[in-house]
Amino acid sequence: MFEAARFGDEISHTSALGGFLIGAALGIALVATVAIATFTCGFGVALLAGLAAGIGGSLLTAAGEAIGSMFSSPSGTITTASPNVFINSRKAARVEKSIGACDKHPGPVQIAEGSTNVFINSVAAARKGDKLTCGATISGGSDNVIIGGGTHRYLPVDDEVPEWLRTTVDVLMAIAGAAGGIAQLIKAGTQAGMKAIMPCALKFTAGFVAGEVASRYVVEPVARKAIGGLVGNPVDLTTGRKLIPDEIDFSLPGLMPIEWSRFYASDLTVDSVLGRGWVLPWEQSLRRQGAFIYLTDNQGREVPFVTLQPGERIYNPHEQVYLVCTEGGHYILQTLDNLFFYFGEVPDTNTEVPLQRIENALGHFLHFTRTPDGMLTDISATGGTRVHLHYDNPLGRLTDIKRVVNNEAVETLTQYRYDEHGQLSAVINRNGDTVRSFSYADGLMVTHSNALGLGCHYRWQTLGDKPRVVEHWTSDGEHYHFRYDLDSRTSCATDALGRELQVQYNADHRVVASRDYGGERYTIELDEHGNMVGLGLPDGNRLAFKYDEYARLLEETDPLGRKIQYEYHHLTTLVTKVSYPDGSTWQARYDDKGNLLAEFDALGQMTEYLNSDDGLPHTIIDATYKSKYLWW
Repeated sequence: MFEAARFGDEISHTSALGGFLIGAALGIALVATVAIATFTCGFGVALLAGLAAGIGGSLLTAAGEAIGSMFSSPSGTITTASPNVFINSRKAARVEKSIGACDKHPGPVQIAEGSTNVFINSVAAARKGDKLTCGATISGGSDNVIIGGGTHRYLPVDDEVPEWLRTTVDVLMAIAGAAGGIAQLIKAGTQAGMKAIMPCALKFTAGFVAGEVASRYVVEPVARKAIGGLVGNPVDLTTGRKLIPDEIDFSLPGLMPIEWSRFYASDLTVDSVLGRGWVLPWEQSLRRQGAFIYLTDNQGREVPFVTLQPGERIYNPHEQVYLVCTEGGHYILQTLDNLFFYFGEVPDTNTEVPLQRIENALGHFLHFTRTPDGMLTDISATGGTRVHLHYDNPLGRLTDIKRVVNNEAVETLTQYRYDEHGQLSAVINRNGDTVRSFSYADGLMVTHSNALGLGCHYRWQTLGDKPRVVEHWTSDGEHYHFRYDLDSRTSCATDALGRELQVQYNADHRVVASRDYGGERYTIELDEHGNMVGLGLPDGNRLAFKYDEYARLLEETDPLGRKIQYEYHHLTTLVTKVSYPDGSTWQARYDDKGNLLAEFDALGQMTEYLNSDDGLPHTIIDATYKSKYLWW
């Protein structure tokens, strides 16, 4: 050791990276296998197995890296050295000044380590065993010249296993475990406070009409206004705010489609790239403050969670999502549909950490490229689909979204235009047509129109220290006046015919009773998580609903006591069995990634689905063994 290094001496890399990757592959497989196996166990058994798998997966990764680091192989030579100091008739190698050529890394790399007290041309002498900036080690040296002194690192040295790869494996292992629900679940005493100030817009209505019994007795338009509290185009009667839920500007198909949508709520004060009140799905973020971590979601709502320790997760039944903290301290949001929203590390500084990636159980992804200050510049999807965002407005607003192929913009998908206050005023489609127009007064939307000429108008009044819509009319004849009794939590809408809709709501702004325009009355019973457990109908009958701890509908009962029951695939919303009152069933079978494998009708006849590794069905075999083939 400490043999003098010279021009042409060999440098080597260990097999730590290869060992790490092998260990990571085995570790992820172990975690995923245990996740599948423990679905059938009791919770305690599953938790212990999951913790063991998590530890085992991490140990396999660490062991692979440790074993790999014991073996090395040549990866290049020292290519520059001292111009006038020679050792064994070869130029002497020095820190910083001497360069190595490494076949595992592009471009030249510098010698980073050297002697603490022997210097050549005023810089430290390099020896066998010293490292280069790429992480390689000098493995060749003089047979008879030793350079003493200690070892000092003069330049940063890269880890042979890059930090981004450690993070990737950490996240993949977390996803493998989270998909099976084997991370340590934090529950008792922590879920009560995980409720957003405002409910998710349209969630109550959408969840309601999903049930078969419910949809027979109440049609969606009635559910929207009498149960959801939404009137017109639309106005939220529980708050008086104006909403525009998820307008889609374009959609790019793919294994992970890019569906570009906008959400507007007049009560939002966040300053989006589209202006006040608007939110894009990619503007989600996490911020941590003391014992709590806050999600800003795709509707601009702030959803609180408790801060987690590495390896823990917590379920929020109000939102039907998990917050997961990986073993490496990275935060992931997981839905019951096994979509994973990756944010990374969230420091306790009360600063927003933006969304970095969305991935599903099949590994298909959307990756978000941002500037150092968090501004989104590109979205890349599985298969090479990519869009680039342009901000050509003086106030930094988003102006153009372009599809990129081979690093060249080939199509403008959407353009946005703004008024003098930076508020979104127009949406222009890929054909150059203005498809949406908006105008504002005092920061509140007062008109919007579409490409067909339909215009919607809103008049505002401050009530209870908040602006609320008191009148709404359209160019095709709709007209509503709104009244708000804030003390009794009661709101009324009077239409153009003089008929009145009335809704009563609770402290969470959820409708609990309503009277429709025709006088029909509904009563809504909610559980502690906001799930509708009872619906009183205008004729005096009642529908009943039961849910599991994940807020999934388990059973619905009609006024005659007939029940429809639901069973699910593991911890997802995929239905595996529907049992009907007459004893018949519909069943489905899925693989561990959620791909449909087979379904069985009430007669027991099977339709089978054969899928590619990407999750796309390529063959459908019906009950008569006839096959249908699909090409993608």
